[in-house]
Amino acid sequence: MARKVIDVRIVNAATDGQESAIKELSSELFENVFPLYFSELEIERFKKRGVLSLQNQLYQGTLKEAFQIMACLQTVHIILSKQGAAYDVQALFNKNCALLNECGMLFPFTYDDFQTGGRSAAYGHRKLI
Repeated sequence: MARKVIDVRIVNAATDGQESAIKELSSELFENVFPLYFSELEIERFKKRGVLSLQNQLYQGTLKEAFQIMACLQTVHIILSKQGAAYDVQALFNKNCALLNECGMLFPFTYDDFQTGGRSAAYGHRKLI
């Protein structure tokens, strides 16, 4: 008689508080940081395309993912809000962008998209969306 092996994993789900914190951090980026780099029209396009929204096919809703997303959003916010940093933050920024995308949050930007001197990041660079 053949034996069946069942692989069971237990994971902790993200709390409602964490998921609301993710939404709040995303809104903060749209309202306070993106206007420094993009026009209102571009920001509206980003929202319609799902930028900074959780992609259900990738986001599993685990506690680990929620913490990673919150930490990445906070890091990106700090980097973009503090111009003229005393150290090179490009690698840190790009790492956090990659983690956001891996965890299921659409963030189609690179550090270079924010380096043209404010309110014109998409002009003269690759078309973001």
